[in-house]
Amino acid sequence: MLMQQELYSEPEVVLRALDRNADLCRKIADKVKERGIKNITVIGRGSSDNAGLCFKYITEILTGIPVGNAHPSVVTMYGGKVNYSDHMVVAVSSSGRSIDTVAVVDNARRSGALTVAITNDETSPLAATAKYHLCLHAGVGTAVAATKTVAAELAVLYQLALSICGREDYMKELRLMPAKLYEIIDMVPSIRRMAKACCEHKEFIVLSRGIMQGVGKELALKLNQCCYSFSQFYSITDFMHGPFALLEEGVNVVLLAPEGECGENYFDIATRANLLGANLYIFSDSDRVLNFATEGMKMPSTSIISSAFVYNIAVHLFAMFVAVEKGLDPDFPRNLKRVTITK
Repeated sequence: MLMQQELYSEPEVVLRALDRNADLCRKIADKVKERGIKNITVIGRGSSDNAGLCFKYITEILTGIPVGNAHPSVVTMYGGKVNYSDHMVVAVSSSGRSIDTVAVVDNARRSGALTVAITNDETSPLAATAKYHLCLHAGVGTAVAATKTVAAELAVLYQLALSICGREDYMKELRLMPAKLYEIIDMVPSIRRMAKACCEHKEFIVLSRGIMQGVGKELALKLNQCCYSFSQFYSITDFMHGPFALLEEGVNVVLLAPEGECGENYFDIATRANLLGANLYIFSDSDRVLNFATEGMKMPSTSIISSAFVYNIAVHLFAMFVAVEKGLDPDFPRNLKRVTITK
């Protein structure tokens, strides 16, 4: 399968993205400090937006700079002229060809923002529009669903955040990420068994919290895209404010639960979901959380730097195998093209 080949290439893709963008990330970080940038705005669609959400968390945690999201229709539909003069605007798009993303960056550049494009195409309109371009160097994608480009986006975004905060210890950990990804690739037989256990389900609730929200949204997207399953992601805390009423016997819940800062939240929601009779499919390194699983995947231990990368490749493999077990072709989902251009 093309998707599987691209997932297996992720360790090399991540290392290449880090190596080829290290100098420019440091240069951009210097500009952020020189200009006294106090706000960062991210724009992306689909999987790129999910990578951007992970970037928001890691950047705010480590630098203290608030990170928001641009809403393209403000510019493209309503003709708004947003003043981004004291912002760094980071646009993330694998193709670099979405008209709305280009429009946001063009507006930001005209208003005096420090503009950065992250794409897999150095000749793309988005790359040409921004002041700085960080190229993913992920190679040509052949499967419709984005996988290796998402890993490369995470790598470049995290490298940018760490360049701004100057945490060399975390930067060293980031450069060790390929070995972590190989660990997950070695777990493929177990991931496929878990996928087989839930392949008959047509609906999923995906839950997590914090940095893992971007990965949870990505899993829900891939279950929609490749498996034709209606899947919705919720932050655990948002889930408790209303959607918790959805839980009943037989409801299918996928919980992404790395041990750490949110560990007690994961244990609490697993306890509650189990008592209500939900089917729990859990990715975690916590035995006490996995004890509630209908089917569980024992994950490697992770940190705030590695968790998004490790769980991202695991859920991509999971969604791919759910599709395969359903008899679907995850490489070419119906109604979709490799590049989606929106206005």
